[in-house]
Amino acid sequence: MFTFWKKKEKPVIKWWSVIEGLEKVVPILPAKEVIPDWWTRVERMLDRRVDTKGTVRNCPSFPEYITQGFVVPLWCDLHIIIEDGKFEWHTPEKAFSFSSHADPQFRDWVPKHVRDNSSMILKPACPWRLKTPPGWSVWQLPMTYHYNPIFEVLPGIIWSDIHHEINQQMLMKKHGEFKLDRGTPLAMYVPYERKKYDFTIEGPNPENAKMANESYMHVRTMFKGGYKRHQAEVKKCPMGHTPTREIDNTKKTKRKPRKKKV
Repeated sequence: MFTFWKKKEKPVIKWWSVIEGLEKVVPILPAKEVIPDWWTRVERMLDRRVDTKGTVRNCPSFPEYITQGFVVPLWCDLHIIIEDGKFEWHTPEKAFSFSSHADPQFRDWVPKHVRDNSSMILKPACPWRLKTPPGWSVWQLPMTYHYNPIFEVLPGIIWSDIHHEINQQMLMKKHGEFKLDRGTPLAMYVPYERKKYDFTIEGPNPENAKMANESYMHVRTMFKGGYKRHQAEVKKCPMGHTPTREIDNTKKTKRKPRKKKV
């Protein structure tokens, strides 16, 4: 009896707006469409004649991170004033509102250098809702590599299969008067499946050395692209790993006799 590998259906991540029309004007965006401007200008190699001195653009962890999940952009212009422990905000439409977390709720408890380099926690009433499949959550992450000088959203986890609101906590970095434009990247949301797992901590052994060396050789035997190529090979394999070929050198292969030309 043959067992056929069946392709799994992709999980569906559902976003919706509670304000009509917002989904057309300022939609949720895949993170791969919100790449930092500075990143697009980075050269892959420090010296085009030598393929051994790569920049951060060649490190796979960075592009993997900045292209994961979705980005929630700021849904309206925001004018905010933070002075003398008080703040006020203004938006072009009364449907958009903001509040704050008082210092005793957060900032009074964090290390001094965080308090000294921040002014308050701003909490928007986010007009977006999110639904993930059963057993799936989302990471709420800051737009780290956008390096916004005014704010940074605090990271967290939401069980978005049962809780659908995503009201961000914006750590404001300065005192003063600021304007944030509609469309400013606010936060990343990366879905993941909640699963229990065990773990081991081991020392050097032949099995681990073989596994690490095989992984290393997939990448380092090419000037560039080895990491991505290995990923592509793994995706093609239904069992989730790169197939290996075993060769039995003890067996002799019999050559077929050549046909004589008439």
